Amino acid sequence: MVNRLVNKKEQSGRISFPVKKISIALVFVILISVLLFFFYPQFFRSLAFKASRIKNTFSHYVLQDRPHFYYLEVEKNGNDIRVGKDEVLEVTYRDEFVVKSVASDDLTGKYTTVNVEGLSKGVNDLGILLRGIDLVNKIIKSGVIINDSGIVSDYKILINYRNETIAVIPLKIVITPQDWFRFAKDSSNVKEQIEYLKKAIVMNKNDISVRKILAGVYSRQGRLDDAISQYKDVVELKPDDSVALGELAKCYIKKKEFDNAIKISRRVIKINPKEAQAYISLGLSLAEKGLWSQAIQSYREAVRIEPDNYPVRFKLGEAYRKNNMINSAIDEYKYIAEHSKEADLALLPLGDIYLKLKKYDDAIKCYKEVIKKQPRQVAAYANLASAYAGSGKWSEELDNLKKAVSLNPDEPTIRFNLGAAYERRKMDAEAIKEYENVLKINPGDADAPERLADLALKNKKFAQAVKYYERLTAKASNKSSIFANLGFAYGELKEYAASAENYEKAIKYGAKSSNLHYNLACTYDKLGKEKKAIAEYEKVSPLTKEILSILAGFYLKEKKYAPAIKYYKKIVELEPKKAASYESLGYAYAACNDLDAAIKNYRIALKYDREDDELYANLGEAYEKKGLYQEALKAYTNAYELNPESAKAAQKIPKLKIQLLQKKAQKKTRGDEE
Repeated sequence: MVNRLVNKKEQSGRISFPVKKISIALVFVILISVLLFFFYPQFFRSLAFKASRIKNTFSHYVLQDRPHFYYLEVEKNGNDIRVGKDEVLEVTYRDEFVVKSVASDDLTGKYTTVNVEGLSKGVNDLGILLRGIDLVNKIIKSGVIINDSGIVSDYKILINYRNETIAVIPLKIVITPQDWFRFAKDSSNVKEQIEYLKKAIVMNKNDISVRKILAGVYSRQGRLDDAISQYKDVVELKPDDSVALGELAKCYIKKKEFDNAIKISRRVIKINPKEAQAYISLGLSLAEKGLWSQAIQSYREAVRIEPDNYPVRFKLGEAYRKNNMINSAIDEYKYIAEHSKEADLALLPLGDIYLKLKKYDDAIKCYKEVIKKQPRQVAAYANLASAYAGSGKWSEELDNLKKAVSLNPDEPTIRFNLGAAYERRKMDAEAIKEYENVLKINPGDADAPERLADLALKNKKFAQAVKYYERLTAKASNKSSIFANLGFAYGELKEYAASAENYEKAIKYGAKSSNLHYNLACTYDKLGKEKKAIAEYEKVSPLTKEILSILAGFYLKEKKYAPAIKYYKKIVELEPKKAASYESLGYAYAACNDLDAAIKNYRIALKYDREDDELYANLGEAYEKKGLYQEALKAYTNAYELNPESAKAAQKIPKLKIQLLQKKAQKKTRGDEE
């Protein structure tokens, strides 16, 4: 009994000892688990994930359930990453990636495929190298609207099992400013370039380099206001950006806003006093405003900084010419000619200076040098012709003008000059042909029709002259010489009304030619407008004997004796030794009953012509009116002796003889009575 009891106790002790051990171990395990959970939670998740995968794999293979997707194994830019079903794969144009494997319940992967939208190469993109730049380019080219963030979320990676999508991994495509800049750079379409650059700026408003590129595109396209706006934004972001300021000044010059260009150029010079382009822009702007002295200073400074900048030296030479510093201009052009590979650029204006100074030999030398280097330089031949003309070498002038025309047959100015050269040599037919060529090339030319009209007038082709002059009046409605010549042409065609109308217009527009007044007076005469004719005759200066006679005769007829006598006296002044002059003046005095003056002038007339029967008759009439019958009879007798057919003398002689007999009888009677 005791033994039995003892055995039971021992047995009980043997049983309780393992329980304690188990309890302690369990607590230890729980403690370790808690610590692992807090410090290594992924361990438990991994266990849970593995457990879940075991369960799902069992369901797929045993129960034929659809496989579950867990993650993609991806190599991106040389680094391995996992992308789970709840994650997003970010892609930029710089990225390259390969989907290496798919973690799913399809352990063999035999029926699982991957399709990357926008980059798919075929049925399965697994293991294929894909480039982000291809997808970025595709998105930009598609023209879809991309917001300011540049993020596009319309694409994804599809994981398929037996052609059924079991999972989707979203793609986050990031469009950067560099993408727009890259597209702008590669595009040949300017409109597209501008849009790409604008989008790049929207995504990075502080990128001054893109703004400058966009401004440059605008400037080249002539969109100067847009270019100026961009350059201003650059300067606002970076006030000392001398490149942007310099380009801004150029834009203002193109817009002819020279005050703004001057202001900006001076700002650049203040920032960088050694910036030659700033002095050039400043010089150009000052020159455009006619401030030649200041322009010269700017160009000189630019040349000091860049001595071999021959285009600027050329501008300096031009400024010297405009400022009448001819010797300085000559020196500058000579320097360019001696040092520059493009010496002809300076030789041409140098020749022009010599031509203006009438140093024809020097001019000829310059132009010949230009032609030697540029045998097809049309301006050199044309100016060489002018130099030869100045030297009186007409054949050489003509030859060089012909050469210039052969090189550029469609240049109306050269053809006009050739026509003028022909005209100077009296080669009217050739001149006319060249002037007609000018009109074929440029129907609106005003000078060629005038030359053609003048030549037609000169060659008495009045109808043709009228045609050209009428054409000219439609364009040069206030040029008096055209109307004067048109009036003459109409007059020669006996169209007197049109002739008078054009003469009147010529006078209205300032013509002061005495010949014009004379022609108009003659035209009025032919139209029967005598008073208008007289008014025009009186404007002729100097008055000829013919006109004085017309004027005196008119006023004598109108019984306006004072002006008639005035004009007859002027005839006497013109021809003091001609009987007719004094006879006419005597007649005017007789008409106003100034018999003494009449007799005086008749007697003077007789000194120069004693064979004029009418002169004697007029003298006799003056004596008769004065009551000097004996003198009158003598004068009438002389007239009759010179011309027995003189009716006045034949009638007056018998009458006067009777009067003299009666007078004598009366005198005798008075004597007898006494």
